[in-house]
Amino acid sequence: MRFFVATMWLLPLFFAFSTAQRGFNPFGRIPDPVQAAVNTFNSFTNSIPKVDAQSYGDFLAQTGKDLVDSAREAIFLDHKKLVENVNAGSSGFKCVLNAFSDLTKLEFLQRLTGNKKSASGESKASANRQEAVPPTTKVPNAVDWRQKGGVTPVKYQGECGSCWAFATTGAIEGHIFRKTGKLPVLSEQNLIDCGTVDFGLAGCDGGYQEYAFAFIKDEQKGLAPGGSYPYLDKKDTCKYSPASKAAEVKGFAAIKPKDEKTMKEIVGTLGPLACSVNALETLLLYKEGIYDDAECNKGEVNHAVLVVGYGSEKGKDYWIVKNSWDKNWGEDGYFRLPRGSNFCGIAEECSYPLV
Repeated sequence: MRFFVATMWLLPLFFAFSTAQRGFNPFGRIPDPVQAAVNTFNSFTNSIPKVDAQSYGDFLAQTGKDLVDSAREAIFLDHKKLVENVNAGSSGFKCVLNAFSDLTKLEFLQRLTGNKKSASGESKASANRQEAVPPTTKVPNAVDWRQKGGVTPVKYQGECGSCWAFATTGAIEGHIFRKTGKLPVLSEQNLIDCGTVDFGLAGCDGGYQEYAFAFIKDEQKGLAPGGSYPYLDKKDTCKYSPASKAAEVKGFAAIKPKDEKTMKEIVGTLGPLACSVNALETLLLYKEGIYDDAECNKGEVNHAVLVVGYGSEKGKDYWIVKNSWDKNWGEDGYFRLPRGSNFCGIAEECSYPLV
């Protein structure tokens, strides 16, 4: 009898956990202890299903969303037309109806971007900003820090406008690897929880990678490991302990806007770059190829990413870009951008930590 009672008590938690993995929770927000377990799991594994839908019914079945919503279906059908137009055209990339296909544009920008600059953040960052100085060593024609072992698995920012934190940790991880040969996994949650508005860091409401570098150096004087400070997909109380820090930075260096020559020299010799891009809905639905939607050149940058390499394909030069939208998005969590024309503003705001 005791076993039966205990089992019945655990069933709702098990159901909440398993349905959360599929992206559907009929009970509303999962209780905090269970949510913490779900998000800890998600931070190290896939958090969105692999979706390639042809209809709204396919989308519901593949995402585990059981409730038909006419408003969501209308959004999905609009995205279906967008995907069909892109794939029927002559662009160098393909789109797909993926797990994000029922998001409004506002939801997309609020949940999956988060690049935000401020006067307070600029005042803190300016004291630490140095000009990038490329080494004098030979720069390779192509490089991919994933192949060198200098890039951690693709992560997922969830419904939190924290792309800036993922670009920051990715850059520090990569540069520590280049310096020491060891690749740490660092905590985005530490930056979301502990970053302050004085440094221009507003948790899930946005931030900027240069402000985060300055915060780590001047305020926190270190950064926690991801294993002991896991991702929660929301801002929580600061729990940073200097005794457990896994990384430090001495400052950061910035590349002059539009200087893709120096970008190549830094990525080719020193390591990945934290950069900004203008993310559009065609990027949200991106599947593969060199993303050459010229519409992204018409707006301001709004999303932080990590440039981990570069190369060429059929005479077209490209950047290899790590995103924070899970590995079941795009090319295993990555996308490629045209190189040499500041496409999507990729060369507007690039920097790297000094470790």
